[in-house]
Amino acid sequence: MKLILFRNSLFALLLIAPTFAFAQPWAALTPQQQQALAPLANEWGTLSEKQQKNFTGIAKRYPQLTPLQQQRLQERLVKWSKLSPEARKQAREKYKSFNQLPPEKREAIKQTLRERHAIKRQAAASAVAPATPIK
Repeated sequence: MKLILFRNSLFALLLIAPTFAFAQPWAALTPQQQQALAPLANEWGTLSEKQQKNFTGIAKRYPQLTPLQQQRLQERLVKWSKLSPEARKQAREKYKSFNQLPPEKREAIKQTLRERHAIKRQAAASAVAPATPIK
């Protein structure tokens, strides 16, 4: 009886063990990973192991990105690092629900967002007064 109880307890412990895995410390990252993930340095220790794996995967692809893509990634990581835990949770949920939409609906939403951004860029560009040459 005790052996069965012990075996069942051990099995249950093995099932939940991955949730108790220790996250990787910031110092264990390579210098290249630290450079790519620099905006997350202060909160790296608070991220779950799964989140850290996702970000280290991003860091692995970082050197292959164009300079513009690297800059965009850095800007997005800065924005992400400034979000509250609740705002991050909402962003993840929104992302999950977006990915569950049919592809044509997702593309329509993306196109709408592209148009909005283009309008904002045009408005910002026209707000800057053109330089007049000095005679």
